[in-house]
Amino acid sequence: MQINAEIQEEKIKKEVLSKLKSVRKILWKEKKSDPELEDAFIKKFGLNKIISKLLVSRGIDTTTYNKFFNPLIKNIMPDPYLIDDMECATKKIVEFILEKKKIGLLGDYDVDGSASTAIMCNYLKELGIDFEFYIPDRIEDGYGPNIKIMEFFKNKGCKLIITLDCGTSSLKEINYIKKKQVDVIVVDHHKQGNELPNAFAIVNPNKKIDSSNLNNLCAAGVTFFLLASVNRELKKKTNLCVPNLLNYLDLVALATICDLVKLDLMNRAFVKQGLKILNNTKNDGLLSLINESGIKEKVSCYHLGYVIGPRINAGGRVGKSSKGTELLISSDKNLNFVMAKQLNEYNVLRKKIELQVEKEAIRQVDGDANVLCVSSDNWHPGVIGIVASKLVEKFNKPSIVISENIDICKASCRSVSDFDIGNLIIEAVENNIIETGGGHKMAGGFSVKKNKIAELKNFLKNKYNPKTFEYIKYYDCDLKLSSIDMNLFNEIQKISPFGVGNVTPKFLIKDCIIKFPRIVGEKHLSCIVSDIYKNEFKSIAFNATENLINDCIGSNIGCMLNLIVAITRNTWLDQEKIELRIEDVITN
Repeated sequence: MQINAEIQEEKIKKEVLSKLKSVRKILWKEKKSDPELEDAFIKKFGLNKIISKLLVSRGIDTTTYNKFFNPLIKNIMPDPYLIDDMECATKKIVEFILEKKKIGLLGDYDVDGSASTAIMCNYLKELGIDFEFYIPDRIEDGYGPNIKIMEFFKNKGCKLIITLDCGTSSLKEINYIKKKQVDVIVVDHHKQGNELPNAFAIVNPNKKIDSSNLNNLCAAGVTFFLLASVNRELKKKTNLCVPNLLNYLDLVALATICDLVKLDLMNRAFVKQGLKILNNTKNDGLLSLINESGIKEKVSCYHLGYVIGPRINAGGRVGKSSKGTELLISSDKNLNFVMAKQLNEYNVLRKKIELQVEKEAIRQVDGDANVLCVSSDNWHPGVIGIVASKLVEKFNKPSIVISENIDICKASCRSVSDFDIGNLIIEAVENNIIETGGGHKMAGGFSVKKNKIAELKNFLKNKYNPKTFEYIKYYDCDLKLSSIDMNLFNEIQKISPFGVGNVTPKFLIKDCIIKFPRIVGEKHLSCIVSDIYKNEFKSIAFNATENLINDCIGSNIGCMLNLIVAITRNTWLDQEKIELRIEDVITN
């Protein structure tokens, strides 16, 4: 027994030592791998040691290798009818198409909602079907359907309304319009509560009764499945020339990346094939936005998530909510130029507002609270989601940011990996603490009466215990600066697209020397990372002044530091150079 205890103690010691503490209060661990499987990749496919390890740590083996590297939609996509209510929804839409009846489209005001709506609009346009679309105003309308919007579609002569990226929790509104002899098809991916609305069909792989195992799809992905099903049914019933759905994969990829859904095999295929379409896109509106954003190189996941997506979102946050969808369905080059410029201006304004709200929210944070909840009547509801993300990043706790109003207040939530914020919202609705809401594991939103904010904070007290949670992130392997070159970068890119479930590879670089550190863009740190052998790379640490990286590096100039980095590429005047993105500094 004594021997077993000693073995266990030694095991615990090794486990503790394997966790690298960082200046950002993160514990970094090396991803587990399998040396035998690594060797198999090297022998069978001629891969180097680093790439083999990256694949193994991502759960890839020699049998799934080809599907991972070449995920073809036609080989991966299952029968759309596997999704509950898909057959019912398909036949209703086909009926309206064949009878050329007008269809109403209601989308959410974020990228996923805008893209889903644009896909459906462009599809109906190609078929010559009349439609109306509506993107709710975040402030005036709120999330999803309301009675006013439903009446709008009814008055426009729409006997069928398709909700996109919303509707699963809209019991009152959908039940209301049903009594007016207007059918509703819900196309969504948000979690359901105890009840579902009385819709004609609810196509949502996150319904409790759905068994399709397609629950990682964003709304645009669900829309693609629906239109694939509609195309198949149209081919059975008519000689109609149906739209080529592959042309819509640029928008599916955009939504998939921006909605932060897991890049499982299906979503990986959407993004990988979608990027090919995107870089030769026939969508003039999207092309105008790419040009206005100043993207001169091949469009990547980074551009979708951090350049294009935020500009489309900005319309829904601080500008005109429908502007993103309008741009994505327009073929008027002059108009598109103007709209792209407007979205860019909205984004500049969004950043300014966001920075002010973030500062005020941080000052409000109660460090002893397990779930952070801050509120003010001075915060623009369009930026509270982004600010909630900033709070999570800074404090490593689930965060709720509320924009107060006289009566009903809007809230956005973001979470940490081990806490399901979507379930919390559902529980709060069922306990009559908040009015309406919904979301995913990592994000959500809801409405709450001002006089119930105090009750909400009390409700949150025992819902999460950060003391039982170690904020752990993973790096892929150790790497020497001398091993880094353009060839390694290109090999790593073959594993892309990167996102949730397939994160950008991160490496531990030991014994680095920092030279010429300077602050750029107010809060980012630019520097040179070198070793004793004079290998060196230009590097950047984003938000370094806010996450203690700047302080650590500033007080250790000339000293040896261990860094967690990602390998990036900078293109300037047709010159390509490797750069490092500093993620963290190890302190033990």
